[in-house]
Amino acid sequence: MVDNKKTSAEALNRHVAMAMQRIAASQDAKSLRNLYENIQRHPDLDDIRKEELTEAVMQRMRVVSPALATRLGGAKDSLGREYLQSVFDRVSDRFDLSGNKVGQGVKTGGFMINGTRHVDVYLSYKTSDRRNLGFAWIQETVESEPFLELKLRDLGDSGAAEAPRETLTDKELAAARFEEELERLLGQ
Repeated sequence: MVDNKKTSAEALNRHVAMAMQRIAASQDAKSLRNLYENIQRHPDLDDIRKEELTEAVMQRMRVVSPALATRLGGAKDSLGREYLQSVFDRVSDRFDLSGNKVGQGVKTGGFMINGTRHVDVYLSYKTSDRRNLGFAWIQETVESEPFLELKLRDLGDSGAAEAPRETLTDKELAAARFEEELERLLGQ
């Protein structure tokens, strides 16, 4: 009995490894969709394997068929938007943001619009004396890990003077740094 379970587990591991190879090489949206549906229905896959395979399919599908990936898995920027919206909600409860000279809330970055980056969404605050604080969720390519970027720019009369950008991967630390810089910018 133990040998049968061990043999079944080994066979399942081989099937998962083969599926990962097929996913990585696939150029066909229809086969990726079928694989996605089969993963969701497979009775022997535990949650960890399902998540691993589903993530691989969705990542590949974003390259092969972005529209289908969006229909099945949601917008490619949804994680970044949700995170930044939660940060915005937190800072808008803490600070008076009525002096912001640019739109409130999460915005789509120009690098995502022009296709230079896979995901580029951000929050920003601009003062009346043209100092600008930006906080962005960036993912360069479908395969790369997202990161957070914090930058303060002085857009005064003499042109843009940009302070060094701060790149962070820890979400809580990044949110705290954004709040610190916003508090400093607002003079509170």
